[in-house]
Amino acid sequence: MSEKASKKYAEIQSKIERSINPYITVKIPMPRGVEKDEFLKLEEDEKFIEFLKNEVLKWIKERQVKKEN
Repeated sequence: MSEKASKKYAEIQSKIERSINPYITVKIPMPRGVEKDEFLKLEEDEKFIEFLKNEVLKWIKERQVKKEN
């Protein structure tokens, strides 16, 4: 598969994934004093991802309550 076709395939696959199971991508700058390898591993850390999901849920609920008041 050519590079152009591969890129197009990845774009289509991403659109399908987002429509089936929506997600966001957020850039988080690496904090000072953290080792690069340790920081980059967080992207694949299921416990970390679950923690972030819970924090997102809390954030959204708090904003909904503020809108109601």
